[in-house]
Amino acid sequence: MIAGNDAERLARADPAAFEPNPKRRVDDGTVLLGSHTVAVPDALAAVLLAVVEQVNRAGPPGPAVLTVPSTWAASRRAVLAEAAVRAGLGAVTLISEPIAAAVYYTSVLRHELPPDGALLVVDVGAGTADVALVRAGAELSVIAQRGLDVGGLDVDAALVGILGQLVSVDSPEAWQRLAAPVTNADRRDRLVLWQEVRAAKESLSRLSVAPVHVPGHPADLHLTREELEVAATPLLAPVAEVAAEMVAEAGLDPHALAGVFLVGGGGRMPLLGRLLHARLGVAPTVTERPETVVAEGAIHAQAAVAAVPGVAGSGSAARRAPVRRRWLSPATLVLALLCFVLPFATVSCGLPDGYGHAKPGGTTQYNGLDLALGGKPDVQADQLRPAGEWREDRIEPQPLYAAALLVLGTALVTALALTRQRRRRALVAGLGALAGLSLVAGQALVVNRLADRIREQSAVPAGKEARDFVGTGAGFWLTLVLLALLVAGNLAALLPLRRLGGRRQT
Repeated sequence: MIAGNDAERLARADPAAFEPNPKRRVDDGTVLLGSHTVAVPDALAAVLLAVVEQVNRAGPPGPAVLTVPSTWAASRRAVLAEAAVRAGLGAVTLISEPIAAAVYYTSVLRHELPPDGALLVVDVGAGTADVALVRAGAELSVIAQRGLDVGGLDVDAALVGILGQLVSVDSPEAWQRLAAPVTNADRRDRLVLWQEVRAAKESLSRLSVAPVHVPGHPADLHLTREELEVAATPLLAPVAEVAAEMVAEAGLDPHALAGVFLVGGGGRMPLLGRLLHARLGVAPTVTERPETVVAEGAIHAQAAVAAVPGVAGSGSAARRAPVRRRWLSPATLVLALLCFVLPFATVSCGLPDGYGHAKPGGTTQYNGLDLALGGKPDVQADQLRPAGEWREDRIEPQPLYAAALLVLGTALVTALALTRQRRRRALVAGLGALAGLSLVAGQALVVNRLADRIREQSAVPAGKEARDFVGTGAGFWLTLVLLALLVAGNLAALLPLRRLGGRRQT
């Protein structure tokens, strides 16, 4: 058995022995190639073996990963796993195609998939179209999926029908040979026609007109992009409709999706992207080579978890890909700022007559809310002066400082509402830096005011200054450290990471 481009060329000599889509025969058990009956695992193994032979030229292949449609049951997966064993790959990791596409979306294109966010993957291949919603969580998982029996082959058939209407008028006999081949020569010409149409279809994704040679017809014909779109629209429109229905059934707003990712060979047709955009209101992401996205994504998914060779579940190989960095969320920034409520400025009254309500040597403590909104400090019961000896220690409100905290709170609510992780990280980094600067400025202001109070109420010992008796509490330093880590982590996450063989695309 021969696979790949060599098989396509040899098919012109013996088209009856050619199977162009062995994947579609996975349930058949056997396939007839000319006069030979071949087990389907052997036919699939021939395709995989052609790949293995190419890889062996550079050295023995490492652990292999194969992708499967998310709708494939265990019986189909077992057929593919058996084919891998017969091709010499041994036990392989099987990864669901939408999971692999989602890993490519995050690991190669560097788009963000926020926690609990959903990515709509639309995979249009030669024979089928698969639409899936992939959600991020502890691991990537497919939460909804639908399949349609439509693909590039159906578009090819529609284009062949357009040519048939033209050829049957001028050369009805020639078209009869192509439409219902009897001899091997007829089958060869039919195969050439379909290859010509497929090549023309691919050209029309870049050109407005593509020539087509029809065997047996005296003149060359051509197809236009307009003809392609007229023929393909009724075939591909249901894909966009199913995508919209799936998003609605999941209770999601299309604009709240992390993205719409168009993959598979059908992704090369601009028409499909426009149909999805018109139906969802969201422009899909398309790469320069959409037909290789799933394969490359599977490699990244396997590398991300160092998967143990063996048949894995649909999402196990993507469990840790991509890194989620949950600790960089706005909620964590809120927790960091709450540390500010811990004792912030501490007045240590080691002076002979003490300070405020505290006895000599006692400690008076203000928390963050006291400093912003004004209030009395906390003094331990055993350190309190008698009520008749209390002095003024209430700190007045700081309007500018309180306003800064209010602005920070409002901005945090805004950050929590953002669905795009990249924008959220940028905003959190800015808010963290602003919060840190505000705390430092407020600390310096309050320490100066408390030092003035001490000078007013107490005799500062010789060789000392009032500021020597004003200390900053642990809550302030803990808050600053957490804010610094948050800012650094978010900025690091925003930096584009270069990967071998990958490049950033939008």
